[in-house]
Amino acid sequence: MAIDIAVEDGLALLTIHGSGEGNALGGSFWETLRVFMDKVRARTDISAVALRGAGDTFSVGMDLRWYVVRLRRAQRSGDVQFMDDDVQLLQQTVSAVAACPKPVIALIHGECTGAALELVSACDVRYATAGARFALPEAELGVVADLGGLQRLPLLVNQGHLRELAFTGRSIDAARAERIGLVNDIFATPDALLCAARSLTDELRPHPPHVMDGIKRTLDEAHLSAVRRGLDHAARWNSTHTGAEELKASMSARLASART
Repeated sequence: MAIDIAVEDGLALLTIHGSGEGNALGGSFWETLRVFMDKVRARTDISAVALRGAGDTFSVGMDLRWYVVRLRRAQRSGDVQFMDDDVQLLQQTVSAVAACPKPVIALIHGECTGAALELVSACDVRYATAGARFALPEAELGVVADLGGLQRLPLLVNQGHLRELAFTGRSIDAARAERIGLVNDIFATPDALLCAARSLTDELRPHPPHVMDGIKRTLDEAHLSAVRRGLDHAARWNSTHTGAEELKASMSARLASART
């Protein structure tokens, strides 16, 4: 199962079981998360949603093995629109997290890299353990991060910090992530993260759901059009400037280096 879902005392706890090592995000994960987020609005038993990774890491990001297979199929089909269309499908999942009418909390332990960092940028609150680490390494693959990180992270951290992360791909620790505003609070253990999410849910539960939704929509309204334009631009940029063949080659090289 790509995601385990447990609802208790108003908190929907989603545990990511990646399709590759380190909870790499591929396979049915993307559709499962999008479908669940689309259904949350009608769930009166849910006051908040929390995302965490199974085991000792949140997620290493996109499952490159899974995506390389998709690129090979696209090349065989000759579909020149594949990269645009496929990225937009993945963007829809991340945007569904941002559009969820209930507060969404990211519980981050271990690595949170690439697509995973873009995913948590769509959450409302980010809690991390002291051992969490964050990176946006897409430049090392020769692509621009295109799932919403470059559109949503500027709402959390200043441009200087974000540009440094995106240009270099370097990893930062939880202490720096908290200092620059990426993380709300740091906790000692994964269990403490979950306790914090439950405590926050207890605070939120008495508030009318339409008020939570209204707060989110009002905060998002000022930026929503710009985020959408940025997502479209990022999808087009990679398909125009990188292309399926070059991206497949860079992903395959990364996979080969990881095995040595």
